[in-house]
Amino acid sequence: MTALAAAIGVGIALLLCVVRLFVGPTLYDRTLAANGVIIKIAIIVAAGGVIAGRAVFVDAALAFVLASMVANVAVLKFFRLRTFQAPLARAEDL
Repeated sequence: MTALAAAIGVGIALLLCVVRLFVGPTLYDRTLAANGVIIKIAIIVAAGGVIAGRAVFVDAALAFVLASMVANVAVLKFFRLRTFQAPLARAEDL
């Protein structure tokens, strides 16, 4: 019963993050909102696993969050540097 109440509360917070994802004025606001959406979806999946009594959902939610964090860092790096390659020389070395 507690997991169901938590899933409903997180669902409401998820809706607020989705609004922020589409309305956010900057890229960093949208990235932060996307990160929040992913974490909230993982919490809802984990709560569903607790309700169903299956631990595999919790493991899947954890793997989903870890993979999304790596993708989030890659997207931010791409939008900051416009490439995935490492710089050849730093500005202070020139």
